Amino acid sequence: MLKKTIQTIFIVSFFAMASLHAGSAAEVLTKQAVLSHKAVISYKKRQSVALLNQIQTMKMANQQLRTKVRNPEIKNLLVFLNICLDEMKLTLKQPYSRDNVQILADLSVSIDEGTHYVKKTLNI
Repeated sequence: MLKKTIQTIFIVSFFAMASLHAGSAAEVLTKQAVLSHKAVISYKKRQSVALLNQIQTMKMANQQLRTKVRNPEIKNLLVFLNICLDEMKLTLKQPYSRDNVQILADLSVSIDEGTHYVKKTLNI
């Protein structure tokens, strides 16, 4: 059962990463926000492999966005979002707790709000 779950997670993550490379900035931002919410769900289910894959996917999307954006304010916000992703990784390494679930939820909200602001500022 665990092997099948891990295989499914790998396949989904592979296609998510592939689609990020082909997507527009709006698609990348939307997928990044969605993946941040899925990360919280994965942690609650104690599926750390899925969470690590999702964080890696989000970091790749963030890197892709930073290369496309020229606005210094937005670049700074994307750096902040990358810090949030790093905090997600650190939280994952901690023992499971309700406090850590809340930390991940807060980080997810920050990522969601940040991506919304980027989309609004860039009119995408």
